Amino acid sequence: MANILLVEDDENLAFMLSENLEVEGFDVQHVKKGEYVMETIDEQAIDLILMDVDLAGEMNGFDVAERVRLSNSSLPIIFTTGKTHFKDIERGLKLRHVDYQKKPYGTKELLARINNLLNRVSESGSKKFVFSGLSFSPIDQVIEYDGLELRVAKTEAAFLRLLCENANGVVTKESIVWLLWGEQDVYQKEHSLNNLTHKIRKYLEGNPYVELVTISKVGYKLMER
Repeated sequence: MANILLVEDDENLAFMLSENLEVEGFDVQHVKKGEYVMETIDEQAIDLILMDVDLAGEMNGFDVAERVRLSNSSLPIIFTTGKTHFKDIERGLKLRHVDYQKKPYGTKELLARINNLLNRVSESGSKKFVFSGLSFSPIDQVIEYDGLELRVAKTEAAFLRLLCENANGVVTKESIVWLLWGEQDVYQKEHSLNNLTHKIRKYLEGNPYVELVTISKVGYKLMER
């Protein structure tokens, strides 16, 4: 069963949550402050983080999650929060592989979110994207079409996966720069991003199935032809 890292500064709530999750078969590790999260995930195999947004200490839940994403792009994170402001929710969702559990909540509702997120990330990790005659495997980092097999670099694969996950939709430059390099300033990574899109276009050159479209001043879109 999955190993959950519970980040909660309320001792009574943490005890109750730990007991309920352990009854369901989960292993639970508990820390009270966000400052202890990185040390814990470095030392143990954590499958999911269940974390309060309003933590005691210098780091809130969003701060912790953003630091986690710099070294682990796919570890599932569920925020437990009473916050409902759009900017708060948006900050969390930019991190990918996250969910929200609004307080107060019941055990069944929380368990459903945990299982759904674990399954979703597992499926995403092994997924092969297919567009008519073209396919892309993020794990193998390989593009295939019309008998050709093209192996791409790690960052190129991460970028292409992001485009595939949002096929026919716009992926903003801000999202790309943050998810690939952990930077908030698009300008600092403009040159790297331009080089990256140029390489992806070279890989896709001549294929009749998809094309990478630039949306001026906004971002990019992988379009099916």
